Amino acid sequence: MGEGPGAGRGAEDGGGPPRPVTADEIRLSFDRYTRLVRDVLGVSAAVVSLSGEDAHASAGASGLPAPWPQRPWAPLMHAVRQTVIEKGIPVILPDVREDELFAPMLPAAGPTPLALLAVPLTGAGRVVGALCALNAEPRKWTDRDRHLLTGLSAACSSELNLRDSRAEARARQHEAESARQAAEQDGQQAWVLQQRLQRQSAVSRRSARHSRLLLAMSEALTATSTVDSVVEVVQEAAAGYLDAESAEFELAQIGYRASGSDRRHTLAVPLSGALPGRLTLTWATEQDAEPWIRAGRSNGAAPDEVEETIAALVHYASTALDRAILLQERRSAAATLQHAMLTTLPTLADVELAARYVPAASANQVGGDWYDAVDVPGDSLAVVIGDVAGHDIEAAATMGQVRSILRGLLVDRPQPPAQMITRLDAALARLQMPTCSSLVLARLEAHPTEPSSRRLSWSSAGHPAPIRIRADGHAELLTGEPDLLLGIPLTLPRNNSHAHLESGDTLVLYTDGLIQKPGRRLADGQQRLMTSAEGFHTLPLPELLDRVLRDLVTDAPDDDCAVLAVRLR
Repeated sequence: MGEGPGAGRGAEDGGGPPRPVTADEIRLSFDRYTRLVRDVLGVSAAVVSLSGEDAHASAGASGLPAPWPQRPWAPLMHAVRQTVIEKGIPVILPDVREDELFAPMLPAAGPTPLALLAVPLTGAGRVVGALCALNAEPRKWTDRDRHLLTGLSAACSSELNLRDSRAEARARQHEAESARQAAEQDGQQAWVLQQRLQRQSAVSRRSARHSRLLLAMSEALTATSTVDSVVEVVQEAAAGYLDAESAEFELAQIGYRASGSDRRHTLAVPLSGALPGRLTLTWATEQDAEPWIRAGRSNGAAPDEVEETIAALVHYASTALDRAILLQERRSAAATLQHAMLTTLPTLADVELAARYVPAASANQVGGDWYDAVDVPGDSLAVVIGDVAGHDIEAAATMGQVRSILRGLLVDRPQPPAQMITRLDAALARLQMPTCSSLVLARLEAHPTEPSSRRLSWSSAGHPAPIRIRADGHAELLTGEPDLLLGIPLTLPRNNSHAHLESGDTLVLYTDGLIQKPGRRLADGQQRLMTSAEGFHTLPLPELLDRVLRDLVTDAPDDDCAVLAVRLR
């Protein structure tokens, strides 16, 4: 099988079902929100609990004791979730032991949450679960706590709706693709049957070699993703199964040319795919070439086994070339877009800047991590780093729009960072550009009385805190009041934080891909970053970033990351 039209097509070029979102990917997405809940509210643990899960499971969790399924207080969480779903309102428990409904569910011994705040999660217009903040000690929940958790719940609910929409789209795509494959398979089977009816002889040695060739080509071409790898597979197949001395492609569109051998024992066959060109086979002797050249010049006579082998070889190669060029165009488009989004840093007399971006391991993924530095009016420097949710072309495009709008606002009317982020949020809402993004915006200004230092102010929209490395090598986390992500539909005021940079000090901004790994707490990743930076603080700034990345980022990272450093000369 595989000789007929459409053979060789796979999931890469639309011939198979779309890859479903895995449970690990869904958990990783919701785990991000639970980590934000812990960081923003300062609670012991957080859980995303959805309807349809049993009492001992959660869609996302952070800070839970292990192993979660064996904990005797899991039924308490199940009851809280059901109450939120049935009533559609938050559950607020400053001390679970004082609540008549839930106190009986507390275990007699062992760790247990004593304070709980749960707000509804919605999907498809109904409550489908709860976003829960848990604290090991009693806690009086404030209005700000409820507003912050409600804002994060809105973002998490948007993720739920997006996940459901994508699942429905994938299902419809799979139905359409299955119908297309069924029709294509019917056509292929009819073509194969027609060929078999014309065969008169039994299976021969050449037939066995023909089958082995098709099997080897099918298996080897499945693993190819570049034009060079396709050419290498075809050359090995031609030498091993057709006794050919060489197999050369002529693809004028992408610059591939056959060597133009002047030997008489050659056969040039046009490619059958979308890419114009031909495959030229060359044999060392007339005896080796004779059966293949005769088949290639049959002038419409009934095809025999030899002619079918050549046709199948060319068809398989053409399909693989089409797929490889499509993948190459995708990679090229992704790389071009990502490169266009990365800023050329300004050159300043008293400030040194350096930045690095590390993409995710998947060649088709374009990340939403970005950085920027703008020399703004008033002898000030604005630096920013951000992370747009997603790992596709849309995330990169959204990142470019957010960056462009912020640059315009900074140049037009610079203000303190919190006010600039508020204006950016308002502009995105006014332009109807929905996004779920985090960022840190910092501003360095000349000190009025100390020429060798600069005043630093910054504001964070749900982003990891910056790090300051003193000239003596001591690294510290610049923590401030945490504020909401961009795109959260709430109007809470944002906060500015302040510090100073002395000569030789370094400010480091980074995205979570640098410090966050599955199973690692955010605080642990930040500590690793500070330890690494302290060890290399005497190096030039670009080399410092390279060594830190080597310490913290694997050779095949799951997530992209960006890091931006500013050093006062």
